[in-house]
Amino acid sequence: MTKRIHLILALACIFSACTKKESESSSATENTAQPVSECYAYATDKDSAFLHIEMTADNIVTGELEYSLFEKDKNRGKIEGKINGDTLRADYQFMSEGVASTREVVFLKKDGNWVEGFGPVDEKDGGMRFSDRSKLDFTNGLTFRNAKCR
Repeated sequence: MTKRIHLILALACIFSACTKKESESSSATENTAQPVSECYAYATDKDSAFLHIEMTADNIVTGELEYSLFEKDKNRGKIEGKINGDTLRADYQFMSEGVASTREVVFLKKDGNWVEGFGPVDEKDGGMRFSDRSKLDFTNGLTFRNAKCR
């Protein structure tokens, strides 16, 4: 009889351990889920821009940003930042005419599109940063609309 009780207890422990490992494995998979990839484009007769972002479950964003604006230097680079609510704030590290630069970018999600905000900037921490984010203006910003990823 004691052997049966020991066997039942051993099986219960094994079952419990397996269930716990499966649960841990499940939550580990959720935390390492593939990022969601989205692309957006801005285009007029003479200007274009392209935004490719990858978002993780915890709203961390990485991606690429490229501007080709009339009578301005073309630039292309990487963005890294975070989405808080309807706002994407990121650092944009790019090359323009062989010079590496960094500047802060902020986009507001509006009607499924990202609208770039502009405002006064200062040089800080080795790059250009908005001096007062509360003064960002999104009314004349570039509107990046859903687009096919390249």
